This record gives sequence, structure tokens and C-alpha cells, in this order.
Amino acid sequence: MPYVEYACEGRLLFRTETSEHSQFVPRVNEIVVIDDVPYLVVDVEYWARRLGSNDRRLVWPTVYVVPMHNEEWERRRERRLVRGPPQKPPKRY
Repeated sequence: MPYVEYACEGRLLFRTETSEHSQFVPRVNEIVVIDDVPYLVVDVEYWARRLGSNDRRLVWPTVYVVPMHNEEWERRRERRLVRGPPQKPPKRY
């Protein structure tokens, strides 16, 4: 079973198990929330590792993240808030 590894500042945070057909890998500059802390994806590396005795290889992505500042995270969340319909101007008789 393939894995996706998440690393931050030179250390491995955690590893997730995926299937060969459905493998979720975040893109660069995407925000990932881990344990209620926002992280910014800065790099994704793909490693090919041997699978079994034959020449079949398995791609193993490593996602590198850095923690985001709280001010920037709040600004991004503010832009994504759903606002109600715009108010119409007052009627003038």
C-alpha cells in the first residue's frame, strides 16, 4: 500500500496510507490543516521505490510544509466567507 509523507522543517510529521488508484497529494501553495494548525505546502517530491522482487516501482510522494502565520491565515479565511446577496439601493419616489 503506497504512502504520502508530510514533512515540516526537516522532520517527518506523519504518513498517510492511500490506494494505488486514489492518491491525494496537495499542490504547491495549497493550505493543509493538520491538528487545527494551517500549513502551506512549499514542495512535493516523488520517490520511486521497488515493489517486490520484480522491476515494478511504486511512487511515494513527500509533501513539504511550513507553518503559516495566524494573520495571513485569518486574511485567507476572511476572503472565503460567503456573503449574503448585495443590498439593493433605496427606492426613491
